[in-house]
Amino acid sequence: MATFSDLALRIGRPLIVSVVSILPSAAATSDDLYNSYFANVLDGAPCFARTYDEAHLKDHPDQRVRKIEIDLSKKNSDGTPNSADRFEIGFGLMLTSGPEWYGQAASCKTNDADFECFLEGDGGVFRLSPQNGGGLRLETGESGIALQGGAGDIELSGKAGEDRAFDLTQSKEECRSASAFFEGGNE
Repeated sequence: MATFSDLALRIGRPLIVSVVSILPSAAATSDDLYNSYFANVLDGAPCFARTYDEAHLKDHPDQRVRKIEIDLSKKNSDGTPNSADRFEIGFGLMLTSGPEWYGQAASCKTNDADFECFLEGDGGVFRLSPQNGGGLRLETGESGIALQGGAGDIELSGKAGEDRAFDLTQSKEECRSASAFFEGGNE
């Protein structure tokens, strides 16, 4: 008659082997995800953006964001190269109320299925999830996000309104106006 110890060993060994064999593939998944969306796209610095036209904004009167963009920084603020485990992006948005850009840097890390990002200065957390067609869905955390701009700070609620999720597409063109603003020293 088999003892409990014998039974545990017979069940435990295959279980441990299964778990150990899964772990390396999880690491490869996050590297592949990072490479697909940030490291090897658009022949240069990746950028994802969305500009909402007047028709969309008229149909969504509670939406305050007119333009939104994220772009990969050349390296982390401490000078280390970007990697799946840690990379920095610029985050910018323009409200419907004027032409002012608001933005700041965010530190991100790759998970198995998405990217988790933290805005500098306690600006909040947001998640970037891959979408069909190569885009990313940006969703604010439950606490919302806060960004800085020349006209002051703005906050987007994580619980109310229509500024909690944005579908972004790969686009260098849409990021140029934000880039010109921030590079011009208007941050």
